[in-house]
Amino acid sequence: MSEYISVLQIYMKALGDADYGTIKSLFAEDGKVLSPFLGEMAAGPFFDRLAEASSRNVITPIDIFVSTTKKHHATAYFQYDWTVRDGTLITFKVMDLFTFDADSNKIKYLDLIYDTHPIRSTAGNKYEL
Repeated sequence: MSEYISVLQIYMKALGDADYGTIKSLFAEDGKVLSPFLGEMAAGPFFDRLAEASSRNVITPIDIFVSTTKKHHATAYFQYDWTVRDGTLITFKVMDLFTFDADSNKIKYLDLIYDTHPIRSTAGNKYEL
């Protein structure tokens, strides 16, 4: 389980650095992301869309949680200060729930959990082109 902690640390650092290549390398080939805005997508196209929508990311880690039931799950909890391509700064807290492949420690599924209402009411849907 401790290997999941290092994967999540790498993920948060890469997200803050806008290093989407590193993020995509953490996923299994068939890895998926469930986003409140975009629904369920393959991980590669999801992070490509995020890259296109973003101009700057600041990630402030809060904590990492690992499963106590010996499941292949871990959660990253962080504040995301997201500057989108039009210069709007959006700040929100996120719980990213990861499911890992048992054999490779690659991410199989990522469920993004955050309240979209404040984002939509002040900034709209920033994934739309």
